[in-house]
Amino acid sequence: MSILAESQGLVARRYQAIASLALLAVLLGTSLVTDLLARNRGLERWFTAKSSELAEKNRSIFSNTGNFIDFEDRVLLDEIPRADYSQGGVYFFGTSNMKWAFTTWDLPAEQKRFIGNYGIGASNHTIQLRLIRYLIEQRGFLTAGEKDLVILGVSFQLTHIDNPSTGYFASLLRRHGLYMITPDDRIAPVPMSLVERWLRIEKARSGGLFWNTERLAKSWLVALAGLSRRPHPGLAMDTPDNLLGFMGGAQWQQNMDAEVERLRETIFLVRSHHAQVKVMLLPQGTWMDELPFKARYEGMIRALCQSTSTPLIDLSRAIPDKDFVDSNHLTVEGQEKFRGLIMGEILGHLQKAGIYPVPSRG
Repeated sequence: MSILAESQGLVARRYQAIASLALLAVLLGTSLVTDLLARNRGLERWFTAKSSELAEKNRSIFSNTGNFIDFEDRVLLDEIPRADYSQGGVYFFGTSNMKWAFTTWDLPAEQKRFIGNYGIGASNHTIQLRLIRYLIEQRGFLTAGEKDLVILGVSFQLTHIDNPSTGYFASLLRRHGLYMITPDDRIAPVPMSLVERWLRIEKARSGGLFWNTERLAKSWLVALAGLSRRPHPGLAMDTPDNLLGFMGGAQWQQNMDAEVERLRETIFLVRSHHAQVKVMLLPQGTWMDELPFKARYEGMIRALCQSTSTPLIDLSRAIPDKDFVDSNHLTVEGQEKFRGLIMGEILGHLQKAGIYPVPSRG
């Protein structure tokens, strides 16, 4: 009897092991298929194109997230690691109104490889300096010297005070455990094996695929049901009181002075690597004239550019109010107009530097 019971127990354990292995195979297979889909560039382009199309139809903000949760994840985990800085290019830095103003996903491949939009939402000039320093020290940025052009997209929102421990950028770096800020205020990769780093990035990419699928479905339903909301250009959402708090309250002028000084440091850092640098005043709605921040900041920027002999591109009035989604972010139509305004500057630099059109190989 005991022999029969032992035999039955052995069979049961065998079936349990088989079932466990089958479940594990299903989980691994699902993860592998999800990752392969998330890494598929054709699928990524389709998702991005549909997202842009629906954003235009729904009059909402379009953000190029690729197959990641947000624009910043895509830039830090995918675009920057794949970038080749050896030949030179044109690179944009700024806060959310920069990242949402200039779309690069649908540019011709031979152009896109030399162009980068590294806008980081809710950032300030201190964060921009930290990011550029990281790219130089860890990624070989600006090694092409004069063939590089850095365009610093600026607006008064870049002078708010960011908490280095709890702010958005610090949270972004910590999100996947891949980066940290060192005691001397440097961005650095967290030490780990290449396998672990790869797994964490792929986990982020796969999670982004699910996130974007859900987001796209919601946008499609909104468009299908005709429930899209009208844009709210103006100060209805970002009220003067909210913006005053964002800018540092009663200390906003001191904050602005300190952050513009970080911009000066950034200009000199870029020049120290023999790269070209320009400052671009980004489009702002006319309602921003009601606030004290814009006039003071733009006056400081003009003075800074004059004192440092830095070319200034003034696009602050280049986009009409109707092409804003909210206080200072552009609709898809606004993005198209913005790109039309800056492509001449970009292609002119690439052609002058001799890196575009790409020389044919005989």
